[in-house]
Amino acid sequence: MTVRETLPIRRTVTTRQPTDKNWSEHKPDLQEDFNNCCGYCDSFDGFRHTYFEVDHFIPKSLFEKNGNIDYCQYDNLTYSCKFCNNKKGSKWPSKDETIPNINNQGFVDACSPDYENHLYRTSKGSIMWKTDLGKWMATKAFRFDERERSIIVLWNLNELRKIINALIVELENYQIGDGTYEIVKEKLGDYSLEYFIYHQELMEYYNE
Repeated sequence: MTVRETLPIRRTVTTRQPTDKNWSEHKPDLQEDFNNCCGYCDSFDGFRHTYFEVDHFIPKSLFEKNGNIDYCQYDNLTYSCKFCNNKKGSKWPSKDETIPNINNQGFVDACSPDYENHLYRTSKGSIMWKTDLGKWMATKAFRFDERERSIIVLWNLNELRKIINALIVELENYQIGDGTYEIVKEKLGDYSLEYFIYHQELMEYYNE
């Protein structure tokens, strides 16, 4: 399956027009455009202790030298979890801001459909690669391999969150005591328990 459930699309007109180094003012727009998920690993931003940041796709250390890209240039910003942002850092193998990848090393913009041509999501929730470039992004840049368990836990938590929300909505269609109500309620309890177990594991991971 794809890494991201929905391809993020950056808006062409932003709510704010920040200048200088105030790129963080774009965060609310980015959060919406990236569907409340990390552009790189698709982790959901609604879980406690899951911190999100604004990443410069082309690193600041590169464009600061040339001055061709503004700090607040929206099409160079990505909504990213702190783990992907920290692992990516200032990596940019081509050393040329116009060349995102070269010799199977580098990056694909998170808003490009091509991103999914290099990486995929397993049925368990881990992120693997389809190409040599995808392998570089997964193992050298974002370190998905080192973070495999946390990525699996975050993905499963988000899947369970969506199922639980859907069951809560479904439950409202039935009367208390109705046979179907009890069936849905039992399912809700089972999924909620599974969610709790994954959430406990996530907390242990963050406390390490």
